[in-house]
Amino acid sequence: MLQNIYRSIALTTAGIALLASTHASAQSGYFKDDFSWGFNSSIWQARSGSNGTPFGCTFDPSMINPSSHGITLSVTPGQCAELRTNQNLGYGKIQGSLKTGNAPGTVASIFTYTSWYDTPGRPWQEIDIEFLPSLGNVVHTNVIYQPQGGTYESWEQDIDLGQYGLNITQDLVTIGFDWSSWKIEWYVYDAWGNQQVIRTLYKDNGDGYVANNEIPQYAWPQDPTRIMLNHWHGDNSASGMYFPQEYFWENTWAYYDYLEYVPH
Repeated sequence: MLQNIYRSIALTTAGIALLASTHASAQSGYFKDDFSWGFNSSIWQARSGSNGTPFGCTFDPSMINPSSHGITLSVTPGQCAELRTNQNLGYGKIQGSLKTGNAPGTVASIFTYTSWYDTPGRPWQEIDIEFLPSLGNVVHTNVIYQPQGGTYESWEQDIDLGQYGLNITQDLVTIGFDWSSWKIEWYVYDAWGNQQVIRTLYKDNGDGYVANNEIPQYAWPQDPTRIMLNHWHGDNSASGMYFPQEYFWENTWAYYDYLEYVPH
C-alpha cells in the first residue's frame, strides 16, 4: 500500500515537473519589465550615439530617469533617449503603458527594428507605435520595409485616441501589437478597460491582388528583431519638417510604466 502511495506521489511530481518544463519552454524569451528604479540591464541596453537626419539629438543614457515604478525618457535640445533589447526576438505580443509630454516636433515610441546593421544583406524591417504631438491626440502606426540599397516602403495609418476616451498627454495609455507570421494587430485598452483592436494588417495571400489592409509577401517583417523604446526630436531639416515636424527647442518627457513581451 505504501509503495503504491509513494509511486503515485512520484508520478504526480514527475507530471508537475514535466508541465512546468513545458510551460517554461513555451514562454522562452518572455519578459515584463515594470522599470522599478530603472530598466533591467539583463533585458535592455541604453543607446549612446546619433541616428543622423531627421533626428536632431544624440541618444544619451543620462536622459533615462528612474523612479520607484516606471522610467522617464527625457528630451532636451540636442539630447534624447533610447532603450533596445539585448536579444533579437521573434513573433509575439508587445505591450506597454506610457504617457507623453506635448512638445511639437518630438516622437515617443514602442517599436521593433532590425536591418542590415544586424545582419549584412538583411532588409530593414520595423513595426511602429509612435506618438507625435505635432499630429495631435493620435497614435501613428506603421510598418517599414527596405532592402539594403533598395526602395523604402511604408504602410502608415494615424488613429485618433479620443474615440477610445484616451488622451496620451493626460492618461496612461496601455497599447501594443500582436505580430505573427500572417497578421499584425494593433490594440489599445480604452478608458473603460476594454481591449480594442485599432488596426489590422495581413500578409498578402498570394492571390495576385494586394488589398489596402495587406502587405506584399516579400515585405512582411519576419526576421528576429529588437524591441525598442525611444523619445527624440527632429532636426528641422526638410525631412524633419515632414516627420516629426518643426521642433521648438522645448524640454519634454515620455513616461513608460512597463513593457511586456509574450512570444508566440
